[in-house]
Amino acid sequence: MGLDSTETLASRLGGFIARTDYDALPAHVADAVKLRMLDLLAASCAGVLAGNHDGPLRLLPDPGACAIWGTPLGRSLRDAVIINSAVSHSTYFEDGSRYTGGHPSSAVIPAALTLAAARGASGRMVVAAIANGYEVFLRLGRAIYPATVRRGFQSTAILAAPATAAAVATLLDLSAQQSAHAVAIACSHGAGLKAALKSADSQPLQVGRSSEGGLLAALYAAQGATGAADIFETGFLPAFGGETAAAAQGLGDRWSIDETYLKAHGGCRGNHAPIDAAAAAMRGVDPSRVARIDVKVDTVTRAAAIEPPRDADQAQFSIAFSIAVMLVTGDATPVRYTGTMLADERVRRLMALTTVAADPALDVGYPERRPALVTVTLADGRELHHALDHARGEPENPMSGDDIARKFDTMAAPIFGSGSARIRDAVLSIDAGTTPATLAAMLAAPLGWDGDHSDSST
Repeated sequence: MGLDSTETLASRLGGFIARTDYDALPAHVADAVKLRMLDLLAASCAGVLAGNHDGPLRLLPDPGACAIWGTPLGRSLRDAVIINSAVSHSTYFEDGSRYTGGHPSSAVIPAALTLAAARGASGRMVVAAIANGYEVFLRLGRAIYPATVRRGFQSTAILAAPATAAAVATLLDLSAQQSAHAVAIACSHGAGLKAALKSADSQPLQVGRSSEGGLLAALYAAQGATGAADIFETGFLPAFGGETAAAAQGLGDRWSIDETYLKAHGGCRGNHAPIDAAAAAMRGVDPSRVARIDVKVDTVTRAAAIEPPRDADQAQFSIAFSIAVMLVTGDATPVRYTGTMLADERVRRLMALTTVAADPALDVGYPERRPALVTVTLADGRELHHALDHARGEPENPMSGDDIARKFDTMAAPIFGSGSARIRDAVLSIDAGTTPATLAAMLAAPLGWDGDHSDSST
């Protein structure tokens, strides 16, 4: 079916994509894109350090010219998009959106950056592509969330395909009609179930595959393939429980990227407000003095938690483990989510003393606020309390650019050594001379590569 109607959501998205190049971006949007690129690459490094690249590389073994970040290996365009997306998502250390229940950076940036490097696109083009992909992801995500999760679907995988198609359409400089076809075709290629979220192997792959689906949809549209004109109104939105009305309001005038949160800690986002609250309550107190920790969270956060975790993968969804590892080591970065830490006697002692409960009163205002209440009882009977509405990294409690740079440096230095500073500077200047191809070459030059950065105890 053609896309002749200007009233369909696909047509409106296509027009937005085609007219929005780098020069159309507000300066704060371009800056936000670059910081999220750097943040996503930190998450990718975390995935490589955890060894999460090994399985996808074995699954897709054929060599190619596109870089697999953090390794000296290359794959075809399609396989590189799948692997870079899956690895970036594998430790849940990338940005996210509480209004969509999804993670736009691991859905959009791997495909945009990999294709831009392969096609010789400019840094300005890749910034615009990522901005457009984010906007499609976040607007469609708001339309379907939380209904889509209640129906059993996983937001990131559902949204990755049309969002990636938008980014790729920008890089290919498709017309408004071609861009509309690209996102329309992509609607059929994003698939993922919420249940897979608790499987460390299957969840990242479903996101990578959906991102690949968006890539193929845009490439197909560039060949002249067409999508269904009203696929959002009659297919995508009804299937995932969405509302059409607000998805295109203010498109091109109001940008959504600043709504996303960034992560200071590893593991599921629901762990983070409890981590921050516990750290604040315990500031300056020896963890050995703890007799009991009581944590209260909203019902959605509690439903996603795994207490107690059986292994390091499940520990990513454990509030008790996340608090314990923060108190014992001083941080809860992804490198802490290992079998070694789960077996640590100090961590196990604190986990055994921690109770995590849902408080329906904390559902008020969700998802605009995702609060945590933490009460720590010490051995002498004294109680320490801390409550907060927003974890560090939320727009209301933001991480600075320097915070994100330090996050990247921490994750990248074990892989790239002094080269991590050059990568960081290249990302932050990608719209001022650095090319995506140059950046991709840097990301394919790890130090002392042996193919295995993982902790065997996990």
